[in-house]
Amino acid sequence: MAGAAVFHVLNKIAASLAGKALDTISSELVKEVSALLAIKNSMKQIESEFAVMQAYISQVNAHDSPNKPLVAWLEQVKNVAFEVEDIIDEYTYLVGEENVSGFRNSLKKKCRHLKNIAAWHGIADQLKQVETRLVKLTTMRDRYGISVRETASDFAALRQRRAFDIPYLSHEDEIVGNDEETKKLIEWLTDGKEARAVISISGMGGLGKTTLANNIFKNPTVKRHFNWSVWISVSQSYRVEDLLRRILTHNTGKNEEILNGIDTMDRIELAEKVQIYLREKRYLIVLDDVWSRAAWSLLDCAFVRNNFGSRVIITTRTEDVALLADENRRLRLSTLPKEEAWDLFCKKAFSRLAEKRCPQHLKDWAEKIVDKCRGLPLAVVAIGSLLSYREQQEQEWKSFYDQLSWQLTNNPELNWVASILNLSFNDLPGYLKNCFLYCSLFPEDYLIRRKWLIRLWTAEGFIEERGPETTMEEVADGYVKELVHRSMLQVVERNDFGRAKMLQIHDLVREITLTRSREEKFGIVCNGPGPTMLREQARRVSVHKGGLTSQPNANLRQLRSFILFDEELPSSSIENASSSFKLLRVLCLRHAKMEQIPDAVFNLFNLHYLDLRCTKVKSIPKSLGKLQNLQTLDLSMTRVEKLPREVVTLTKLRHLFVVCFYDYNCRTFDSFSAVSVPHDICRLEGLQTLLNIEADKFLMQNIGSLTSLRNLFVMKVRGAYCTELWASLKMMPGLVALGVVASDKDELLCLDGVHPLPSLQKLYLKGRLDEDEAPTVFANFGRLRDLRLAWSGLQTDPLHSFSHMSSLVDLHLYRVYEGQRLSFRAGWFPRLKNLFLADMAQVSVIDIEDGAMKSLYQLQLIGLSSLTATPAGVVYLQSLQAMYLIDMPQEFIRRLETSDRSKVQHIPNVYWRSALYRTLTEVWTV
Repeated sequence: MAGAAVFHVLNKIAASLAGKALDTISSELVKEVSALLAIKNSMKQIESEFAVMQAYISQVNAHDSPNKPLVAWLEQVKNVAFEVEDIIDEYTYLVGEENVSGFRNSLKKKCRHLKNIAAWHGIADQLKQVETRLVKLTTMRDRYGISVRETASDFAALRQRRAFDIPYLSHEDEIVGNDEETKKLIEWLTDGKEARAVISISGMGGLGKTTLANNIFKNPTVKRHFNWSVWISVSQSYRVEDLLRRILTHNTGKNEEILNGIDTMDRIELAEKVQIYLREKRYLIVLDDVWSRAAWSLLDCAFVRNNFGSRVIITTRTEDVALLADENRRLRLSTLPKEEAWDLFCKKAFSRLAEKRCPQHLKDWAEKIVDKCRGLPLAVVAIGSLLSYREQQEQEWKSFYDQLSWQLTNNPELNWVASILNLSFNDLPGYLKNCFLYCSLFPEDYLIRRKWLIRLWTAEGFIEERGPETTMEEVADGYVKELVHRSMLQVVERNDFGRAKMLQIHDLVREITLTRSREEKFGIVCNGPGPTMLREQARRVSVHKGGLTSQPNANLRQLRSFILFDEELPSSSIENASSSFKLLRVLCLRHAKMEQIPDAVFNLFNLHYLDLRCTKVKSIPKSLGKLQNLQTLDLSMTRVEKLPREVVTLTKLRHLFVVCFYDYNCRTFDSFSAVSVPHDICRLEGLQTLLNIEADKFLMQNIGSLTSLRNLFVMKVRGAYCTELWASLKMMPGLVALGVVASDKDELLCLDGVHPLPSLQKLYLKGRLDEDEAPTVFANFGRLRDLRLAWSGLQTDPLHSFSHMSSLVDLHLYRVYEGQRLSFRAGWFPRLKNLFLADMAQVSVIDIEDGAMKSLYQLQLIGLSSLTATPAGVVYLQSLQAMYLIDMPQEFIRRLETSDRSKVQHIPNVYWRSALYRTLTEVWTV
């Protein structure tokens, strides 16, 4: 982790040096404080030193290294990195105080200058001391002969031996699950097809990929089918030349023609030799534990396509490697279902009992332990085997469960499990390690929203700059995908566009990562019972339920993130804690019991992220303007109705959420509120998200200057504003989601003059539409995937107006149509997954032709008071999985239970009481 700390500090130094903060400080101060130039020079020198140091230490993972002097030395490097981070943030804080708008008065400004002179000198002195410490660290390394080369080599060999041992950890007769996977693999291997095929088995560490591959490799049917086979353990550290030599020396005996000269051949010559050797063979090659695609092009060439029915199996934790396999030859393993995990655990834990069943008095604790394993076979087998030697007493098992996190990392009989799971973390590049450690701060089993995680990472400074054409959020989105592809994060739910929406970290991986996070002083979780842990020198704190049981007395200036998950924490505790923050970057107080923001919050000049979602906060004071580094301000579900003018001074603001719901079902026109913002909000050119603002003519004329906007929601729009609004939207080439709500249900939203919006994917229009304009305007939205119309007042069937939208996935129509018949024709909406039809009181007939909406997954019919029978065409919707009926006529429900039952018998889930609604900010941000 020293490498990750150094990587993070290098990013911060680069950002500080790239900025022009010092140049904006008055020349009078520069003359008065000569230390400013020394600060810049020192930071450049430290940046150079750390860059070389990072390259040096990146050659080995010290966490599992047996080289104790190296571990101790790296710990010192990490401490210096933390110290430099503190100095840089202090520097940023002081620069901010010099430039903050609240001190433009010359007398006040001079007083502030004088007050900060000592602080500037202190920073210069601290940086000089750091320079000296770095020189001493280099001297120390040379004095004690500390080297990473030997350690890296030894550790790679140890990892490879561990990986090779895994297949033999389970007896064949004790394997549970994977029956279908085994059958499929044997079929792929022996299907008689002559072309060489590449098969992949992928998934997170500990799922049993190697065990499954090994059982297939040893299967008698498979053995008889191939006349030559070899198992090659690749692991993280390998040389392609060694892999090729191992193939040539396998089962060749003393064949001098094959072995002659292979020790001196380069990789190209070896590949050609392997090609010749395999040319006449029906071979099976297993490449186990492959981490990178780097060598594949050469291996692919060496594994000759001889049309003898040869096969290559690759096991891997990374999706990029899995994609090397032929299409329809990729097997992704998942965790065991609870019943199978329980069966496997009992076979291991109670192997000494005749029936291998769990005694009744241990069942509660045994089930909790199995639940903790979350279906991970490696953990189930290891923990079950360990417990088979423990006394079968309830207190013994309770104690083990309570100490499970400690056991995994400290018990010699289990810490190899942690080592196996840690391999994936150790393989992460520096820019991903801090991001993944941050995920461990969320509560157990927590569903992490991708967009939220991205904003937190960005606020913490974990995201690299990758050129002016790419936003930080886009880079961070790439980080999420990479962690998913490396099987570090699991996608629990995808949005309707196929992108990850909800993510989760496996419980055991989280426990191990959290232990590491605490050891590295990256972050801690306060989750009680027991005394508060805020005295620790961790740089991030996550407070879970009952976690902050006493008032923190410690100085918390080292904190960079404070995230609250305890909804019962009293506001006094929050106020006390916040008074100790100084260099905080992330303050998340979602669901906190508070009506006022503590004054201390507005002294946090380094704050990048302020989240007050779902609190009872009513007003935002003018002192908001002091938060000059703020990137995200989330006031969703608060009672804020107006923002102070000072918000326009927050020039780094990227995401602004302000919305309050009155009707979560959104069936009333005034179901959510708008916030009044100052006109100068249009000066914040970095804004990407702006929800939900109250429109006026000036704003609609000038909002086009926000050219970076991707998500915009405007309310109380009058028909007279529409021309200016559409003209402004033309200036936003990256706009992805747009919501427009009329000032009242009778106000006409004039669509004449709407320009094509090529990037738009989500559109919400709430208000009366002109019958003649509506059909033509939708031709301007070629990429639209989510369309929501409400209170449109149309007299003719609107469906034909957007039936050409072949990309549409979501279609919501609320009080849109005042006619009697809606028609879905064959071929319309081929990708539509979710259809919501609500509160159209006159609709009595819904025609659905065979071939319409072939991909429909969910159908909601809400308040269609004239619809008395299930539409006959529902029988054609064979992909439909759920049908929700809310406030439908009693006659409709009666017939559904009797004569119309056959129309819906193919639908797995039909409900007529509950509905699925999502909040506006979840739907309208991407």
